[in-house]
Amino acid sequence: MPRRRGRATARGTGSASRRGAESTRCAPGRDTGSTTGTRSRLRTPMNPTLGAAAAAIATVLLAQDAPQRATFRASVDLVPVDVSVVDKDGRPIQDLKRADFTVLVDGRPRTLASAEFISFARATEAPPPPPEDYSTNTTAVGGRLIMIAIDAGNIGPGRGKIAFDAARRFIGTLNSADRVAIATIPGAGPQIDFTANHALVQMLLQRVVGQAQSDGGGRRVSLAEALAIDRDDPTTLSQVLDRECAGAASPGERQICRQELLDEAHSLTMDVKQRARNSIIGLQHVLDRLASNEAPKTMIYISEGLVIDRDISELSWIGGAASRAHVTMYVMQLDQVSVDIAEPRPSTTRGADRQTMMEGLETLAGATRGDLLHVVAGADAAFRRLGLELSGYYLLSFEAQAGDHDGKTHKIRVDVNRKSVEVRARREFNAGAVAHRSNEDMVVETLRSPLLAADLPMRVTTYALQEPGSSRLKVLLAAEIDRSLNPGANITLGYVLVDGKGKMAASEVERSLKTPIDRRTQTQAYLGAALLEPGVYTLKVAAVDGTGRRASVERSFKAQLNMLGQIHATDLLIADNSGPVGASGLVPTITANFAGDMLHGYIELYSEVPELLRQATVRIEVAANEAGEPLDSAVARFQDIPDGGDRRRAAETGVAIALLPPGEYVARASIAVGGHKVGQVTRPFRIVRTAASASGERPAFRSGVPIAFASRIDAFDRHAVLAPPVVGFFLNRLSATAASNAAAVTPALDHARSGRFTDAMEALKGTSDDQLAAVFLGGLALLEKGELEPAAAKFRAALKLDSEFLPAAFYLGACYAAGGRDREAAGAWQTSLITESEAPFIYTLLGDALLRLRDADQAVDVLREARSLWPENEDVQIRLGTALVMSGKAGDALAILDPYLARHPDDVERLFVALRALYEARAGGHPIGAPGEDRARFARYAEAYKAAHGPQAAIVAEWRRYMDKK
Repeated sequence: MPRRRGRATARGTGSASRRGAESTRCAPGRDTGSTTGTRSRLRTPMNPTLGAAAAAIATVLLAQDAPQRATFRASVDLVPVDVSVVDKDGRPIQDLKRADFTVLVDGRPRTLASAEFISFARATEAPPPPPEDYSTNTTAVGGRLIMIAIDAGNIGPGRGKIAFDAARRFIGTLNSADRVAIATIPGAGPQIDFTANHALVQMLLQRVVGQAQSDGGGRRVSLAEALAIDRDDPTTLSQVLDRECAGAASPGERQICRQELLDEAHSLTMDVKQRARNSIIGLQHVLDRLASNEAPKTMIYISEGLVIDRDISELSWIGGAASRAHVTMYVMQLDQVSVDIAEPRPSTTRGADRQTMMEGLETLAGATRGDLLHVVAGADAAFRRLGLELSGYYLLSFEAQAGDHDGKTHKIRVDVNRKSVEVRARREFNAGAVAHRSNEDMVVETLRSPLLAADLPMRVTTYALQEPGSSRLKVLLAAEIDRSLNPGANITLGYVLVDGKGKMAASEVERSLKTPIDRRTQTQAYLGAALLEPGVYTLKVAAVDGTGRRASVERSFKAQLNMLGQIHATDLLIADNSGPVGASGLVPTITANFAGDMLHGYIELYSEVPELLRQATVRIEVAANEAGEPLDSAVARFQDIPDGGDRRRAAETGVAIALLPPGEYVARASIAVGGHKVGQVTRPFRIVRTAASASGERPAFRSGVPIAFASRIDAFDRHAVLAPPVVGFFLNRLSATAASNAAAVTPALDHARSGRFTDAMEALKGTSDDQLAAVFLGGLALLEKGELEPAAAKFRAALKLDSEFLPAAFYLGACYAAGGRDREAAGAWQTSLITESEAPFIYTLLGDALLRLRDADQAVDVLREARSLWPENEDVQIRLGTALVMSGKAGDALAILDPYLARHPDDVERLFVALRALYEARAGGHPIGAPGEDRARFARYAEAYKAAHGPQAAIVAEWRRYMDKK
């Protein structure tokens, strides 16, 4: 079933960051301010120039720390080295072992500690779509950072379109986890930082145009000749003079021709050198910016050429800068053959010109562990080879020595014991000094990184509420971190919020997360809050534990209320009762993966028309989808909100989900005004209850939590135990002694036998309190009036007069049950059990009390004893069947219920119990019969339930779909 996003629908006409409470009754946390020593703001300047929130995440923190000089992620013990080994077609060699590599540092061999092949091959099957109600790093696969760097200053107008179109197609082949960026050099053109929005990058590539000025093809001096002349090469100058000035009629004309050629050569030389200088400066800026994080990056540099005219010193910096930025450069040189042929005067030194243009590009690729790829007719072949090379590399590591961290540049050479392969490795590295980094530093670094960190699974969601007395919204930021790998380690967490214009709206760092770890799920929750103007935002949350493991998640969301006519509603906050309950109640869900029995919903309503709010009602519903019939629902209770006034109300309630099979569902807050529905707010959730819990092995219930199954069990009715047959049954068992002293209460006894308890009270006036019959009848009269505690006092007094007087114990239990104290009622009734043929009702009352208490096993024992005494009594049978279902004995239950249902096919309560027994047996992996037999029996019961208009038809339909899938 596809994932569904929580949203609102309406019908009818009808930035500062703050700390949120650590737990809530499925309601917004309180703003409590900062805690000294545990929280700090991220002091980071805004970056107003970025247009996309996804791009801003990696750059808003850029100015906080200076770029680190370390080439690799070096530690005290090991230095990592990334190496590509490919065949002649560019396909990575994947079967090399550590012994196949040789590493020399400053000419001396080093012992390798590891050699691991890292694959980025595109998955053959698309991963499942991520859930829309929360964001996570658990589905993140290893991504790559790929920058398309376009040397527009060295590409003529209209001459790069073939390569740019091929680059767009190449981006379409990348993994969804890859981040792509564009840098136009020297700067005039599209610029975008690393983003997962591949379509945006593809669109921007259509806007790139070459900026190198063309001379119209009328040049008399070629590029190679111009550079040679500029170097005062007399031979080249003489050759050009002889070719271009042969028609000069006089020495004066020849001198003029010579000067024109010298000027043309100088102009061309200055132009290409200036363009190269601009490109080099632009490239330096790009590499400096990329050095802000340690993630490996690939730069695809597209150019027609980079003229350095044999002066390699112009690019002597490139190896160290690329190493510090962790960049590998693949250079694509666009060939100008077709352009040269089309010119009126093609170059006479075309080969030398091409070599001159290629010289600087070769230096770039060679110094940065990359390769130079020539693009002649089309660029698709070059990009296909590049795609192969980028599909994997080796990560080597060797033991560091003291001198490796001296801050100096060291030569490094990597060789492979394999023929006919190409090895691409850096020629130098600068590991720098090992510096201690705090957890806060690592959190900031993780927030800055374009890639998601997934050492620790983490999930993040948001809820939008209205800030009282303000136009801003209070957005709850909820995160959940998997602590199964590090239950005792400290967690540092931070986040940054960026608006749609790239400006930072809020940020915070929690030095030490203090919320308790949920021992059931081994997760730790964080709940924060930020005050935001309505709009689109991107949230990035990062966490680091004491061992250096990292986690980060990005989430884009729209901060807004749900507009339902003149009523505005917040997001629907939901939780279940399976997790720990803090001092403030249940914590709003992050993943909405529920294993409990109750779904709790909370929503706030606002309106400028107080009368509308007073007429508003909210019903929390559970359905299979946004438009489906409710499977169960409950009317929400409105509660007061501090400072809410008459324009704000909060509604909250719980809905039973214990009977629903695992799967996808939607929680809905259906909002009505004056009985007319104006809209609804939804949020999807999933039931992930295990087979064991579905088949009856349920966790213990907390006191005060409604029991879903209780609605299928007979509630206690005090009037039933005051019916004349029951009262007469116990009055007939007054002891002989009590009866002999009861002459004075005979009229009252007669009234009581007929159910006239008011008359019995009148007849008892004037009797002493030491007569058992009088005290007992007084208790009955008070019970009939609903005065439970005074009645219980009378029955206790009767037991003091005669401890063996079981009728008093029975009715004392009735007082307890009428007051909702089933545990005490069961204790009293157990002492009053009578095995005479007229007394099965004592067993059934006791059985009902035990079932309401969820004490199914004890109920089975009591009701089995009753069945042995009264085997044909149907009241006993149906309760025993129910108790057996609740205790997980579905087969035994149906053996009792099936004959009963054959006689009573319209008993919807018992049909529902039988349907549940079949469903839970199948869900728990313990079918009662063969699959076909169970399905047939379920279908028979379901049809009978439908024909009898059972009230839980929607739930039965869900069960039937589950049964049919099996």
